[in-house]
Amino acid sequence: MTTTPDFWLDAHLDLAYMALERTPQNPILQDEADAGRFAITQPALRRGRVRLCFATIFTAPGDEAHEPWGYRDHEDREGAYRAGMRQLELYEDWEARGWIRIARTREDLLLADASEGPPTVVILMECADPIRTPADAEAWARRGVRMVGMAWSHGSRYSGGNGRPGGLTDEGRDFVHALDELGIAHDVSHLSDESLDDLLALSKGCIASTHSNVRGLMPDNKYSIRHLRKDHADEIAARAGVAGVNLFGTFLAAGRRATLEDVVAHAEGLADSFGRMHVGLGSDADGGFGPDELPEGIEAPERYDLITQALARAGWTTEQCASFRWGAWRSFLDRVPAFEG
Repeated sequence: MTTTPDFWLDAHLDLAYMALERTPQNPILQDEADAGRFAITQPALRRGRVRLCFATIFTAPGDEAHEPWGYRDHEDREGAYRAGMRQLELYEDWEARGWIRIARTREDLLLADASEGPPTVVILMECADPIRTPADAEAWARRGVRMVGMAWSHGSRYSGGNGRPGGLTDEGRDFVHALDELGIAHDVSHLSDESLDDLLALSKGCIASTHSNVRGLMPDNKYSIRHLRKDHADEIAARAGVAGVNLFGTFLAAGRRATLEDVVAHAEGLADSFGRMHVGLGSDADGGFGPDELPEGIEAPERYDLITQALARAGWTTEQCASFRWGAWRSFLDRVPAFEG
């Protein structure tokens, strides 16, 4: 693979969720939107040169059951399946319209490296409840799912989450083996500490953290468990994993508006474990929050270049900045067996 430093790869964008939230009757992101309310649209991504992203299938139970992405509870397997499939079918519809390309194979990833054609998305499931049983994972893989985070904050029938402690369930252990057999990568970003311990002990597959920051930099923040513990970061790094910096301001600084300096601090903190060549972006921009909750000055993708400029001022080399922009995650994808087809 040839690194393409002029492009951006964003490892976490809730594109389908955002489209369903804004215009559920006609869920698209093709139109310009009020930049004071929304950071992410297809035109904004084009202006920011975001040529590849991990696009999520995000679902949530309980209070959000009435929403297009919602379902009753973790045992509402059919409801969760419908909510997840609605988003997968939305991505497939966007692909049929020529708006995106879904990366299913190595050849698709190579096309993502070119400046022509639509942007490429890697389908990432955030909370695995839509996969009704471990045996069902194969059907989702055939449709293009290439990475799975077993839980969101509330956990799942497979694992605990950052808002619900606990390790992997018995079904979750079987699920880990099923994903490994399919070559699907694991995303740890919302796992509870206990479930992450279990995953690291069980899985032989590719593991990464798409959108978590450094727990040690926010020890007194109520969201601290949402971020990587140092020993977990060290272990994921030892397994050739990659970490993405989350741009949600509350995950970067406490009690004030986050700044570029906070982004650099968390990138440096992750690099203490992963090395600078294995840290990238996982913005989560507009994932349920507005531009005013992103760091000051980088309220839209066209301002992402300010991040690498700040990293350069902090001593990152041109090669390291290019890896943050594109190469770290792109190299990780080359190691994910599910793309072998």
